[in-house]
Amino acid sequence: MAMFSTIQLKQIEQRLGKLLEDCNAMDACVVATLDGHLIAMRQKANQYSLDRLATMGSTLMSLGDTITAELRMGGCENVISENKGGIIAFMHVNQDLVLVSLTTHKNALGMLLSHSRRCAEELAKMVTGA
Repeated sequence: MAMFSTIQLKQIEQRLGKLLEDCNAMDACVVATLDGHLIAMRQKANQYSLDRLATMGSTLMSLGDTITAELRMGGCENVISENKGGIIAFMHVNQDLVLVSLTTHKNALGMLLSHSRRCAEELAKMVTGA
């Protein structure tokens, strides 16, 4: 599991809070390690149990990586789950971290992906010190 300083953890949590502020359609987001450990989470209302989402998010990203490697399609950038109740996007932050974001708005996929991608890029810089 990746080790983060208290300052880095606070920065990650603050960035997730900004993600929720910037993307009105987003309801919750999680950062987890690729081996399934929860690093940080934020949600607008305490309606979701997000602890297990860390494990599931890392599992889905590993499956996406395996599928794209098998098909020689390059690295998996994100996995999208479209559901009756909304959309969940799973994406790599870097080789160690996964960002999971969700919305109950079925027409917000583009917004969810663009805001999440920007956040993932900023988180990657943040945790590598770049």
